[in-house]
Amino acid sequence: MAAWAAVSLSRVAARCVRGALGPGVRAALPPTLAASQPEPTGCTTAPGRTLHLTAAVPAGHNKWSKVRHIKGPKDAEKSRVFSKLCLSIRLAVKEGGPNPEHNSSLANILEVCRSKHMPKSTIEASLKMGKTKDVYLLYEGRGPGGSSLLIEALSNSGSRCYSDIRRILNKNGGMMADGARHSFDKKGVIVVGVEDREKKAVNLERALELAIEAGAEDVKETEDEEEKNIFKGLLY
Repeated sequence: MAAWAAVSLSRVAARCVRGALGPGVRAALPPTLAASQPEPTGCTTAPGRTLHLTAAVPAGHNKWSKVRHIKGPKDAEKSRVFSKLCLSIRLAVKEGGPNPEHNSSLANILEVCRSKHMPKSTIEASLKMGKTKDVYLLYEGRGPGGSSLLIEALSNSGSRCYSDIRRILNKNGGMMADGARHSFDKKGVIVVGVEDREKKAVNLERALELAIEAGAEDVKETEDEEEKNIFKGLLY
């Protein structure tokens, strides 16, 4: 009688477990307790719940997801550099003409453009724009936090350019203001690569000699926009 009571109690517990887990889930019982017996009453079946499982897709399953966080900022930086070089080309053409053989400033800028792998079509477009009747404009302003701004521009309409710049400054917490140029010293920058044209290594001592010959000081080793090592000095 005691053995039968133990078997009955175990089957009642198993029945309750199956009810709690839902239909389709079978509670395991020891072989000695799994014999066919009439299921006792007194334990109701709980409402079942269907579970759906979906395999998780890990992040980085394609190449783009791995490089987009790196490529985006680099592309933005390259675009900024190209825009600055385009403006430099146009200014050089305005000052000395479109022929680099007679315009050393333009020749140097074009060499920098090639070293930055600027597309030929972009260079040619900038040269063509430099031949237009745009005029060089320099504006002074104040930026957020009272910062001083010098804004260079090329435009065929000084009044429209002034209005556009004033609108941009006002929208971003700035304003047009005189006196900003007194906060700046105009200096040139000389850049020496870590290799010469013959692919020979250039060390800091040699870069310093070249910079001094060109009139530069404060030569330091740094990186360019493409994270390549360069030597940079200031022309006073």
